[in-house]
Amino acid sequence: MSPHRMQRRVLLAPAAALAALSAGPLVAAPLHAQAVEITRSPDRDSSSRNAAGPVQLSEYDFLVGDWDVTVTMPRSGGQPLVYHATWRNRWIANGYVLMQEWRDPYSTGIELRSFNTETHRWDGHNLYVPEPGTWYLNEAVRVGNNMVVTTRSRAPDGAPIVKREIYFAIEASRFEIRTEVSLDGGATWKPGGYSLVATRSGR
Repeated sequence: MSPHRMQRRVLLAPAAALAALSAGPLVAAPLHAQAVEITRSPDRDSSSRNAAGPVQLSEYDFLVGDWDVTVTMPRSGGQPLVYHATWRNRWIANGYVLMQEWRDPYSTGIELRSFNTETHRWDGHNLYVPEPGTWYLNEAVRVGNNMVVTTRSRAPDGAPIVKREIYFAIEASRFEIRTEVSLDGGATWKPGGYSLVATRSGR
């Protein structure tokens, strides 16, 4: 347990006692002086969203919890690759940051999302291993009933690549994601490398 989550008790003497003590070690505190105990409560349970945070934090309420995921990846000239994953999402950092934990047969990843009150978008920091194995950034924004997560990168030749995940058909126990990619800075889009269906886990 980190120190800031432990209760701290401070004993404070009344003003008369403190004045007597300040006069020197030979002056005793009055007999009627009593210690006053002040107890600091530990931080709130950060497993839930912080109600004192930006109202936009509620935009990701739909994603919190445990999910069973079916991923479909199309393959040219053959049947699509279909596999299953688990996704656990919860609030951390005193309810201000959403942590997403992903596991599938090919990779394990973590995503941290926090709302930026200056840009009015969600800042994302993602790490998946073994590939790509390094942190990368993206941003998310609520568009109508959908959540759109955009990642910008560059091809080996320096050409810009923009990828986006679109969360749609969002319900209490189910949602879907489709992906799109743009090679012209977002002017045009084509289908991305996968889609998925997530259903709330019964665990």
